[in-house]
Amino acid sequence: MLVQIISAVIVFVLVAYVLFVLGSFSFSKTIESVSPSVDVKVVEEKRGDGVEGSLEECCSRLAEDACLTEREREVFLLLAHGRNARYIQETLVVSYNTVDPRFARVRKAWSAFASGADRPC
Repeated sequence: MLVQIISAVIVFVLVAYVLFVLGSFSFSKTIESVSPSVDVKVVEEKRGDGVEGSLEECCSRLAEDACLTEREREVFLLLAHGRNARYIQETLVVSYNTVDPRFARVRKAWSAFASGADRPC
């Protein structure tokens, strides 16, 4: 009998909580009220040689210097935007076996560029 009374009280408290405390809760309102903790700004950076440009323009210059093919440039730009192999595979509609060698070539070209080596082409 005592267990039934305790169970009934617990159910009553939960129902009261849901009705009175969470009654006005809305996921839509909660999501709308969320604001970013830090303002994120896309900044056009100026390199040491005075050349400015967007991420796409900088990637294009680097890809040209590294003699990347058109498809490798697409992979490089998606990598620059922080995409992973799975995303690139689905976006470019290619198999992983197609993406992986391009990753390797882009990484190799980037390493060569970062180390100050001559143009590979």
